[in-house]
Amino acid sequence: MEPNERPAAAPAWGTANPHLTSVQPPASVPPPAGSGPPAWSGPPAGAPGAAPASGGAQAPWASPVPYAPPPPPRRNGIAGYVAVALVTAMIVAAVTFAGGLAAGAALVGAASIGDGSASTGPIPTVVTNPGDPTDFGLFHEAWGILKKHYVDQPGLESKDLTYGAIRGLTKAIGDTGHTRFLTPDELRQEQTRMSGTFAGIGASIEQKGTDLVIPSVIPGAPADRAGVRAGDVILAVDGKDATGKTTTEIVSEIRGPADSTVTLTLGRSGQAAPFDITITRAVITNPAVSWALYPGTTTAVVRLEEFTGKSSAQMIQALEAAEAAGATRFVLDLRNNPGGYLGEAVKIASQFLAEGIVLIQQDANGTQKEVPVEKGGVATTQPLVVLVDNGSASSSEILAGAIQDAGRGKTVGETTFGTGTVMDTFNLSDGSALLVGTVEWLTPDGHAIWRKGITPDVVVSIPSDGRIVVPAEFEELGASGITAAKDAQLEKAIELVSQK
Repeated sequence: MEPNERPAAAPAWGTANPHLTSVQPPASVPPPAGSGPPAWSGPPAGAPGAAPASGGAQAPWASPVPYAPPPPPRRNGIAGYVAVALVTAMIVAAVTFAGGLAAGAALVGAASIGDGSASTGPIPTVVTNPGDPTDFGLFHEAWGILKKHYVDQPGLESKDLTYGAIRGLTKAIGDTGHTRFLTPDELRQEQTRMSGTFAGIGASIEQKGTDLVIPSVIPGAPADRAGVRAGDVILAVDGKDATGKTTTEIVSEIRGPADSTVTLTLGRSGQAAPFDITITRAVITNPAVSWALYPGTTTAVVRLEEFTGKSSAQMIQALEAAEAAGATRFVLDLRNNPGGYLGEAVKIASQFLAEGIVLIQQDANGTQKEVPVEKGGVATTQPLVVLVDNGSASSSEILAGAIQDAGRGKTVGETTFGTGTVMDTFNLSDGSALLVGTVEWLTPDGHAIWRKGITPDVVVSIPSDGRIVVPAEFEELGASGITAAKDAQLEKAIELVSQK
């Protein structure tokens, strides 16, 4: 996957995830043709979506002190005054998503795409409250001053000012990694990323505070081969300072055509100074689901990277293949998963739940709608444990919350990101789009997740010298190698599921 924005995640594979799981993270995008209604349920759009972690120790989220980026500069926001007027004029269609590319992970990401289908209707009208002090004349006044007095008139592009104003408006709302603006190119990138095949570097990107962190790297991908490691902090892209940028913006800069190169300036825990790594981009096909039997057991560890349009089909295939190989119990790994299509979250939850509901959607008026489990799941009775962490956003949280509330299995790890809104994608007339949180989702028992996250039943952190181990590494590492990697969360999950 490509770098996403994680809430601001988030999960950004390969080239750039806000989570895509807000019911809608880290980003909402229309589903691939034929995949059904889109639904983002995730966080870090920042967003993130995350890729499988590989090699090297997983560094703490905070960047090393010697090169910790300073807080983003305060922007004088023409954005705060302009966007509503512009949006009123330009919005022409909407597609519902449930948040996912969480803040941050922009493979990285976090946003969840909510169920819904594209719909075209009359241009919405913005109704301003009588007491609203917003003065659009002030925006026009500022615009006129810039157009008349700014020293570099040839370099003053009206579209740049307009896009900047809209971005400023969405940022001012404070729904980091979810409600946001995408340029036409950024929207196309999200659509491509969610197809599961893209050109990039093969790493996820997640926003943690002011840092843009790489939570995981696809084994064997260009970033992995070049030496990028989980926990690295992105300080610059091709010499351009990354301070204050969103995961969506960084993903856009990192992505590019296959065989082209990009240079990342990185900070790494334990190293005294930043360093550069030049990576040759490539076309990456990243399966959403991978699995393997934990060495010496009949427990299948099934890892879900994010909720793309093919995730549920791949999950069913993985569960059936695992059972055929002798699996009698499962560990579902949702760590660093930024979210994605809500419909896929419902289908995957239904593979583990025999009945009940997956989530509750609640609109601004408090009206609630239950989303039921679909019948015919593959693994509804086998012992189950679910792994989550603070990179799990949007649809990941919907899935984990449904299993937790149903008492179907224990959750292990760290509190999740906290994506909890369904995103509507409002397409603008020039091909850009606004992703707007319009519906909040709740767990089956009515628990709110937005900005709170899901607290696991068993809280376990990975030590600073440990890392996430993925199923693709099991055969090479063996049981002793996995233990040496100090993936304490995975070890606890194996212990708990073996007791059932």
